[in-house]
Parts: sequence; structure tokens; C-alpha cells
Amino acid sequence: MSNFTPTLVKKSVYEKQRGVSLRHVIFHKGKELEEAGVICRFGRHWMVDPKQLEDYIRGGNLKEIGE
Repeated sequence: MSNFTPTLVKKSVYEKQRGVSLRHVIFHKGKELEEAGVICRFGRHWMVDPKQLEDYIRGGNLKEIGE
């Protein structure tokens, strides 16, 4: 058995767990988020790396769409 811990979660699961919607963020910053490794496509679903997203937000990369 391996000790694999998945780092990606479906966007819908992430949104339910955190009580936030990423729709606006993905609409405005989708390409940048993909390039930074925060989100990726898996078929028709968006997958989110919660740690990467938090680092991205804390880095100030979403300031301009929140103001």
C-alpha cells in the first residue's frame, strides 16, 4: 500500500466544504490559475488544489478582482 494523499478535489466539493464559489475567480483568472497549478481540467470538471489556491490568494494575486 502506498501513502498517496490526493491534492486535487473537485471544484464543487471544494465550494461545498468551504462555503465559497470560485465561479467568478475562474471566469476572470482561469488561465492564470491553470498556469500557476491552482486548478486544472479533468474532463468536464475543474479540479482545485486547495493549498495552491490558498498560497495564490495570500500572495495577493486576486486583489484586483476583489476590489
